[in-house]
Amino acid sequence: MAFGDHAYTRVVRGLKVTLPLVALVLLSTMFLISRKVDPTAAIALSDQAFRDRISGSQLSDPQYDGNTNTGKSMTVTAQSARPDPDVDGKTYGQVVNAVINLDSGEVMTITADTGIVDEEQDLAVLSGNVHLITTDGYDFKTSQLTSLLSKVEGESAGQVTGFGPPGTLEAGKMFVKTNETTGKVELLFTQGVHLVYTKQKDE
Repeated sequence: MAFGDHAYTRVVRGLKVTLPLVALVLLSTMFLISRKVDPTAAIALSDQAFRDRISGSQLSDPQYDGNTNTGKSMTVTAQSARPDPDVDGKTYGQVVNAVINLDSGEVMTITADTGIVDEEQDLAVLSGNVHLITTDGYDFKTSQLTSLLSKVEGESAGQVTGFGPPGTLEAGKMFVKTNETTGKVELLFTQGVHLVYTKQKDE
């Protein structure tokens, strides 16, 4: 996978993000307090007992605390959330925030105005001021991110802008794919990629 020069490789290696969209999958589980979590699969917002209990009502300040299948701790919150009364497995969240502790010891935070999980379509969507920040200096913004629920694979709906140790970046689209050889998630930027390199102090 090419970025156009070695700057892309620096971005991928620097981020050290193994599951950047797992927060989208976990949005579908953040209200299940006592259920075993598998964040790589679509998990049971359509569970009938759960749906009967909330009867389509809106939940305020729901929170999910748990671990990914690779042992990373995560907290996902929303200001409010509600299931679709007409579509099983479809849930809407408002003001979504996910905090992921990475293997490197860094922390990644993803926020968005809204989130939708649709198990039937195997899709999760974060929309409106989507903002990804890592404590090692990376900061990316886009209008919408769409991900599969069954595996870590997704894409932005349009332009992505951001910055990090290599410099500032703009691109028309961002894809998130899992490297089948290493098992790690990589970011691929396409459509008019523009990188302004920042010279490092030790260079």
